[in-house]
Amino acid sequence: MGPPADGGLETTVALLLFRRPEETARVFERIREARPRKLFLIADGPRAGSEEDARGCEEARAVVERVDWPCDVVREFADENLGLKKRIPSGLDRVFGDAPEAIILEDDCLPHPSFFRYCEELLDRFRDDERIVHIAGSQLLRSPPAGASYHFSRYVHVWGWASWRRAWDLYDVELSDWHATSEGERQGRLREMFEEGDERRYWGWVWDHSPKIDNWDAQWSYVGLGHGRLSVNPNRNLVSNIGFSAEATNATADPLGIAGRPLEGMEFPLEHPDKMSRDETADALASRFFRRPAPPIWHRLANRLRSGAS
Repeated sequence: MGPPADGGLETTVALLLFRRPEETARVFERIREARPRKLFLIADGPRAGSEEDARGCEEARAVVERVDWPCDVVREFADENLGLKKRIPSGLDRVFGDAPEAIILEDDCLPHPSFFRYCEELLDRFRDDERIVHIAGSQLLRSPPAGASYHFSRYVHVWGWASWRRAWDLYDVELSDWHATSEGERQGRLREMFEEGDERRYWGWVWDHSPKIDNWDAQWSYVGLGHGRLSVNPNRNLVSNIGFSAEATNATADPLGIAGRPLEGMEFPLEHPDKMSRDETADALASRFFRRPAPPIWHRLANRLRSGAS
């Protein structure tokens, strides 16, 4: 897929925002440089009674009013706070209901300029390959694979990503098929998916407790892990999370040391892997890496549930 005649990005872009005008402005400037021909702006509303939220939401929305290139803009701004679990899936339902494929950025995910071309080329390459459901922009491994521009993985990373309507159609925020099975059946599925006991415990806990957790991405991970599909993960970091702070909704601490990772950029033409199979060495590193925070992730989630945090 080549660039359109006006030099803009052919692929639809969606920006998910809330109440962070400074971060939103940095991410929006990168989108502005890419000049997508269609842009979805999906915003959550302020939490009830929070003047700080109301002010932040208003300022963030003002930032994205400045669309000064030829662009079809769709604004879907919630009047009230829906929370991550409702706002992001409902927003992406709108995006993929209109566009067959899209590039997705949240307001704290700062992309390298090459991220957009990387996504667009791979969306085109794997458009009809149902084995692939996700194209990630972030590379979080300390020793990523060498010898190609990207590798295939069972894990999805959602700090800047792209996908197709055909993949989003597999998404169910309620995880209905998981919760419809017995405990014994779920444990059997986990044994089929994961060799490591602590990984089985982690994903089992997250999916079992998904009705009570105000988040959406564990359910997106289930699309890959539960259906045996793959993600394309870059071997150079193309997205930096600039949103870790005490005021963030979820990214309040950084026990893994992955906040604000330097942007490396992607070289073109892309070098494709020799085989269409997941990189088991990289996935083993990813599995160990994401299961070693202190305290364990599921303990932190349990504390949030007990405290009633949103």
